[in-house]
Amino acid sequence: LTVLNNKNLSVTKLTVSDQHVNFLLDDGDVKSVLKLNLEPIHKNRLADVDENDSRAHLQFLQGYNWNLSSESGAEYSFYKLSAKDSSSGISNAASFLFNKAAHIVKKRKFSYMSGKDATCSSKSSESLFNAELISPASDRQIARVMPGLGFVMIEETSEMYNTILKPHIDKIISSGSLGWLKNVVEGKKELERLLVNREEWILNIDTKWRTHPDPKTVPRKEWLNHQATRDLYCLGIVKIDNIYSLRDLRADHIPLLKEMIDIGSRTIEEVYGVKKDQLRIFVHYHPQFYHFHVHFTRLENEIGAVVERGHLLADIIQNLQLSSTYYYDKTMTYKLSRKDKLYKKLVVEHEDDAK
Repeated sequence: LTVLNNKNLSVTKLTVSDQHVNFLLDDGDVKSVLKLNLEPIHKNRLADVDENDSRAHLQFLQGYNWNLSSESGAEYSFYKLSAKDSSSGISNAASFLFNKAAHIVKKRKFSYMSGKDATCSSKSSESLFNAELISPASDRQIARVMPGLGFVMIEETSEMYNTILKPHIDKIISSGSLGWLKNVVEGKKELERLLVNREEWILNIDTKWRTHPDPKTVPRKEWLNHQATRDLYCLGIVKIDNIYSLRDLRADHIPLLKEMIDIGSRTIEEVYGVKKDQLRIFVHYHPQFYHFHVHFTRLENEIGAVVERGHLLADIIQNLQLSSTYYYDKTMTYKLSRKDKLYKKLVVEHEDDAK
């Protein structure tokens, strides 16, 4: 990964969870976000290293082979990492970070190395994991992975949407930041992930489905009833440019939405052996990106299934049958992070205007 060889690069650890760690990479000109999926052996070590210890984090990252698995042609790229020193069962990077963490916790008068995790005998836990690089990263993409400042519930009226949100969304669209998505929809990128290609929409394997068999090397016939289907995550993306979010849906779109449910679920059953009654088909508001898309996940997979943000597509269709402008008129309630730029626009500025 060339960005890691920049002599001016600083690496800051932003957040660590049970499954992921997020880094901010800054070379002075370009800021990037790096997301790694973790096993406990990585999490435990990273948690005990200071978030601003750039040298420790950089040496950890440089200690792995970075193999490109897919990329969008824009800011998103995905990698599989393998340990450089696989013969010993532990990478040089992990060894460095392990020693660093051990030195820190030694000062706390208890041994970090006493658990099974410290044996470092498992090649599998050190030899391979996945990474997502967003480079360059926008302010919004960086804000999404910064340490949290808490959340609030927002009641967004139609008036608030038109006066505050719509200009904000229009600015994002006009910035050209969704060029990567255009490449995917037009079939210029991620063709190996394409499951359905219809006149008005496509269905892709979502990049969040980390356990999916490598679509470049594993034949599709082997995907049927694969053990990875427990984590099933596919994404339906419309080809129509002026549907940015749930707010833009009208009754005229009902045939498109029904087709996405019918053909999408049928394709998933044919390819993976997962029946329609095992699928959660839903939309986010607000979405991660402002180009209408539909999530298809298995019921056991709860990634993205947040009640304050999710709307089942079947319910959306029924509501549009009641009123074509149902979502245009509706007051939308959702959870919003205080660090999100929208918080300032919707809460702080809106309250100041109301005074």
